[in-house]
Amino acid sequence: MTEYTSDGKPVTAERIERALDVVARYIIELGDEGPAILPIYRRLKDELAKLKVEEAEMAEIRQRAQRSGRRRRGHK
Repeated sequence: MTEYTSDGKPVTAERIERALDVVARYIIELGDEGPAILPIYRRLKDELAKLKVEEAEMAEIRQRAQRSGRRRRGHK
């Protein structure tokens, strides 16, 4: 299921990747205080991993449904 941000834009892997880039740069800019931002970075990484699993599962489901439809129509 597609999730949306507060501004109505869909959450995509590309957007999370860009956010990770921004947060990584900010952590480095903060120097010794950078580790304080690690929970945000970790959360983004976790969300990206979940999204990629969901996308892979949906691709698998679409393929399975397509194969199943062909079998019911007599094709293999």
